[in-house]
Amino acid sequence: MSEAPATATGVEPAGDDGNAFIKLAQRPRLMLLLLAGWSILGVMAQTFTSSGLFLENHLATLEKGTLELELDGALGGFALGWQGIPLAAIYIYAFRDPSRHRPVFFLALIHMGALAASQLYHWLGTSDFTFESIIVPLAGSAALAALVLVHLFQPRDEPPTPRPAD
Repeated sequence: MSEAPATATGVEPAGDDGNAFIKLAQRPRLMLLLLAGWSILGVMAQTFTSSGLFLENHLATLEKGTLELELDGALGGFALGWQGIPLAAIYIYAFRDPSRHRPVFFLALIHMGALAASQLYHWLGTSDFTFESIIVPLAGSAALAALVLVHLFQPRDEPPTPRPAD
């Protein structure tokens, strides 16, 4: 066991090995803020559909001369995911005491997996989006999922202290 003190979440910090940025990003409260911010960004993409950053409308001419609406934009892949508001609220609520609300990280893992799967589905399965529309949401979701996954399987020295009865 290391001589370093345990954090408030019951996770003992590892030595000086590893990337400092990754260690910072794996702090439970910071992860919850990143997850909440990611969810809020998704809601913004759904709200401001006429912004070129979130969603660009293009009319593409098909071989037969018909016009088809094409959804495009740097964050356009967020447009079909409506889960942002309640999930952001849950992440912000769990921010108060991450060790007590540890199951929220399992929810975050499911959330990021579902978002990544929806991006791939709408790109490869239905061709609703171009690659440029899904790459940022896909990469961001995968990065957050990796942080959460590593956090979930870190060894913990002590269980979270039970909350006293009111």
